[in-house]
Amino acid sequence: MTAPKFITARSHQQFLAAWVLGLGFALGLSVATAAIASSPAPKTQNNLLVLAPGFSPDPHVAGVSGGDRATPDCGYVRAADQPNHVVTLTQPFNFLQASTQAEGDITLLIETPSGRLICSDDVNGLMPEISGEAPAGTYKLWIGDYGDAVVNKADMRAGGYSYRLSLTERQP
Repeated sequence: MTAPKFITARSHQQFLAAWVLGLGFALGLSVATAAIASSPAPKTQNNLLVLAPGFSPDPHVAGVSGGDRATPDCGYVRAADQPNHVVTLTQPFNFLQASTQAEGDITLLIETPSGRLICSDDVNGLMPEISGEAPAGTYKLWIGDYGDAVVNKADMRAGGYSYRLSLTERQP
């Protein structure tokens, strides 16, 4: 098992902000939207997740990993203008965690509101996971396939794994 790889940001807090659930909502995935309230409930609405502190229940979304774009340390992801998921935090979070489950080696690439790219790989076994403080703003998330998932080197297209992305404010 290798250590987590970070393209930018040295702290999990900055990464979390970046990841703010950017964990890509790949092909045909559902998205949730949460209203601001004392205990806002996430709701499905186009490939967008809007969260405010105190959301409940924890949103879980599914999709398919991978894409045609090779990244330096985060495997193969979809095009820059086609994130799997877009997560908007309406207010800063003291703690937010994005975790994934899949049958293959996947990665999580997050673009923070400031434009930084952060990569998570192999934090929980082969699964990416990000947690920490997260500033308010919009995060783009891509769920990638690590290098060995490439099935056709001629077109550099990755195989794709079904995944589940979960977001929570509960600390372990």
